[in-house]
Amino acid sequence: MLISNYDIRLFYRCPMLFYLSKFGPEQEKDVHPILGRSRDRSKHHITSEEEIREKAEQTKARMIQGKSQISQGWILAENLTSRIDRLKKIDLEGSFGSYSYIPILLRNVKYLRKPIIMEGVYAAYICSLFQEANIDYFQIYRNNEYETHSTENLIDELKEDIVKINKILAGELKISPNYTRSCRVCEWRKYCKKLVADSLDVTLISGIGKRIKKLLLDYGITDVPSLAQVDLTDLKMENVSRKELEYLVLQAQSLVDKKEKIRGQVDFPSSSYELYVDIEGSSHHNFVWIIGCLLRKGTEHRYLHFLAESPQKEEQMFRSFLKFLEELNGNYTLYHWSLAEPQYFQNLASKYSIKSKRVAELIHSSFDLFPIFKNKIILPVYTYTLKDVANWLGFEWFDPLVDGATSIILFDKWYLHNDREALDKAISYNSDDCKALLIIKDYLTKKISE
Repeated sequence: MLISNYDIRLFYRCPMLFYLSKFGPEQEKDVHPILGRSRDRSKHHITSEEEIREKAEQTKARMIQGKSQISQGWILAENLTSRIDRLKKIDLEGSFGSYSYIPILLRNVKYLRKPIIMEGVYAAYICSLFQEANIDYFQIYRNNEYETHSTENLIDELKEDIVKINKILAGELKISPNYTRSCRVCEWRKYCKKLVADSLDVTLISGIGKRIKKLLLDYGITDVPSLAQVDLTDLKMENVSRKELEYLVLQAQSLVDKKEKIRGQVDFPSSSYELYVDIEGSSHHNFVWIIGCLLRKGTEHRYLHFLAESPQKEEQMFRSFLKFLEELNGNYTLYHWSLAEPQYFQNLASKYSIKSKRVAELIHSSFDLFPIFKNKIILPVYTYTLKDVANWLGFEWFDPLVDGATSIILFDKWYLHNDREALDKAISYNSDDCKALLIIKDYLTKKISE
C-alpha cells in the first residue's frame, strides 16, 4: 500500500487519526462543522495508485527535459509518494545528470507545526530516492517569502516512523487512542473518546498527553485506576513537577470516586456588581463581534450584549461597553474563563488607541475562574472546558450541539448571508456561556470560598 504526503501529515497530527483514516468504521465518523468547512475548501485529493504512477512518470519526463520549475509534480519511490506543490531545479548531481530538484511546499499558515515540517522532510527524502541525489533540505513558501529547512535532525525520526506506518498498514502494529484537547474538532472524536473511556486510558485525565502517558507506562501505570492508587513517594518523572504529579493522582482519584477533591480556598473580591463576560471573535474575518455580559447585583441579574455586525462597527461596540462600565463607578468584578477575555480587551484598546482609565480598570477588575480548577478544586471531568465543568454542575445549554466552534459557523451565516436566525442562535449560545460562568462562580463560593 502506498504512503502519501497526506498520510504523513495525518500520522504526525495523530497516529490514531492516520490508522482510522485507513481502517476506521465509517459509521462512527462525525464531522465537526469547522472540519467540514475546511475540507470543503481543501484542494487535496488522493487519486488511485494507477493514476499516481502515471503522474509520477509525467513528472519524471519533465525532469528529464530539465524544466526549471515543475508545479504539482508527483514523486513515487518504493511505496512512498507525494504530490509536491513546486519542484525547483538546482545544481546537484543525480540520476538526471548535473542537476536535481528540491521540493517547495506552499503554505498559508501563521505557525509551522510538526505535521507540515515532517511533510517537508518526507518530500525531500523521497526526492532523494527518486533522483538518486542527496536532497537534505526543502523550502516552504509562506508570507511571500521562501524559508529553507534542513532535514538533518529529523530524517532519522522520519525513517523510523515510516517503518511504523508500514507496520500499521500491514496490521502488525496496534495503535491506541490518546484523548486530548486537540481531539475536539476531529471527525473521530466521539469514537476515540468512547474507546478511551472504555479502557480508562490515562489520557482521559486533563493534562496527560503522549509524553506523560509514555512516562507513566514506564512505571506500569496503564489506566486511571492504577494511577489513582500510586504512592507519590515512588513516582518521579523528568520535567514533571511534584505539584503536577500530585494533581494527576488526585484527578485520577476524583474520576474513580466520582467526587470533587478540594485542594485549597479562594478569596473572591467583594463588589456591588458582578459581570460574567464571554467574548466571541471571528479569526478569519479578524474582528470581535460580541461582548456578552450577565450583570448581577444582589439577587437580580440580566443579560446584555454589545454587538459588532461588521468590522467597521467593532470600535463602536467596544466603546459602548466601556461607557456601560462607567455607570458602575468601578465597583465591579468581571468574571471570565481563561486568558482570552483580558487579551481581547487589551487588543481592542491597542487597535483603536484607547487609553481610557476604564481599560486599565477593566483589566485590574477581571477575575479568571479557570485556574481555580486543578489548583484549588478537582472535579471528576475529563477536560476543564467551560462547557464540561458547567455540565457536571447540572447546567445545560439551550442547544447541547452548539459549541464555540459552531458559533463561528453561525456568525458566518449572518455575516456572509444575512441569516438573522443564525445570529440569534449564536447570541443565545453566548448568553448561556455567561450564565454558565455565574453557575460556576456560585458553586465555588459555596465549596471553597473563604
